[in-house]
Amino acid sequence: MLEDAPNVVTEDGLRQLLAQGYSAEVVCRTAAEKRLNAWYGSWYVRAIGPSGGDEKIVVTSRNYIKAREFKTVSGLVSFLSDIGMRTAHIPLEEGGRSLHQLPEPTPAQQG
Repeated sequence: MLEDAPNVVTEDGLRQLLAQGYSAEVVCRTAAEKRLNAWYGSWYVRAIGPSGGDEKIVVTSRNYIKAREFKTVSGLVSFLSDIGMRTAHIPLEEGGRSLHQLPEPTPAQQG
């Protein structure tokens, strides 16, 4: 099914693309608002190629091609952490974007 939709990628596919030099771009779909002690809004993530030309939206699964939507900052930060990011930059205004790249491996991680 993903062969029919070349502009999408699953979470596992995103991990592979990040290892190849892609970036993860967080896009704010609807402005965030604070309710009590939590931030709510709507965000999705795209894989952006090293040269900036190749773009793929992260989808929920291979069987259900729908953009994976994050409704809370906490959920989005957890996702970014799970894919290997050590920092999280979250745009809070509609249309805002923020790029994330995997950190460079430290000498201890390399060998």
